[in-house]
Amino acid sequence: MPRLDCGDWTLAYDVSGEQDAPAALLLHDIPDDRRVWRDLARNMGEDFCTIVPDLRGFGESGAPSDLDTSPELDQYAGDLAALLSAEGIETCTVVVGSGFGAEVALQLALSSPERIEFLVLSGANPVSDHPTYDGPLRAREALLAEQGGLARRFGMARAANRATEHLTRAYIRSSIRGRYKHVEAAAFASAHEARASRNAALLTQLSSLTVPTLIVTGENDPLLPAAHLLAKTLPNGRLVTLSRCGHGAPFVAPRDFEAALGAFLGDVRTTEVHA
Repeated sequence: MPRLDCGDWTLAYDVSGEQDAPAALLLHDIPDDRRVWRDLARNMGEDFCTIVPDLRGFGESGAPSDLDTSPELDQYAGDLAALLSAEGIETCTVVVGSGFGAEVALQLALSSPERIEFLVLSGANPVSDHPTYDGPLRAREALLAEQGGLARRFGMARAANRATEHLTRAYIRSSIRGRYKHVEAAAFASAHEARASRNAALLTQLSSLTVPTLIVTGENDPLLPAAHLLAKTLPNGRLVTLSRCGHGAPFVAPRDFEAALGAFLGDVRTTEVHA
C-alpha cells in the first residue's frame, strides 16, 4: 500500500490496473474508508488505473496535527490534487464520489477543473439548505451536523447511537454502528464541520463548472432534491434516478450504478469524438 507524505501525516491509498491506463479516482463517504470501493475498483481495473485513497483521518490515513481545527473542503481537495501529482497524473479521466467524497470531488473540480475529465457523483449535497429542499432532506442535514458535534464532544459511540436510534431492526443498527468503530472522533467531526462551510455562493461557482457530470441517485433517497438541484445547476450535469433504490446507490444497487457509470462514460466519450 503506497503512502503520500503530507508533512506531519501520510495519506494511504491503493492503486490497481495498468499504470498507463486512464486514471479513475474513487472517493468514499464518511464514516467509511477506501475499502467500500473494493468491488468497483476491481471491476474498473480492466480499463482504468484506479486510485482509491482514505481521506485524511479515515481508514489508514493519518491526520494533520491540527485536526481539532476545522478544515474546509478545499483542504481535502488539495490532498487529492497532491496525490494525483505524486502519481504523475496531469488529468484524471473520471472521479467517482459517494456522499462526502462526492462533495470533495466537486470541490476538486472547482479548484482544478483542468485535472478532471468527468465526474460521477452519488449522494452529493452542494449546499446545506435550499428553497427546493423538503423536510426529510433538512432533517437529514440536521442529524449529520448533530452527529459531528456529538463526536467532537463525546466521542464516536455517542455519534453512532444518535445515527441509529431511529432504527427498529437490531441487525441494521449493529451493522451501521460497526461503520463508526474505526473512525477517530476528531476526523469524523472535522469532515462534518467542513461540510458546514458550504453556502449558497457554491451554486454560483458550480453553474460555471463545465466538467461533464453524472449524478446517480435513488428514487427513495432523501437527498433526491439535492440531486435534482445539482443536475439543474451544472451546465453539463446529467441525472440518473434508480428505481427501488434509496441512499447509497453505489452500494445498495451496485450493478445499476456501474451500468449507469459505464453508459455515461461511453456516451460522453463518443460525443467528444464526434464533436
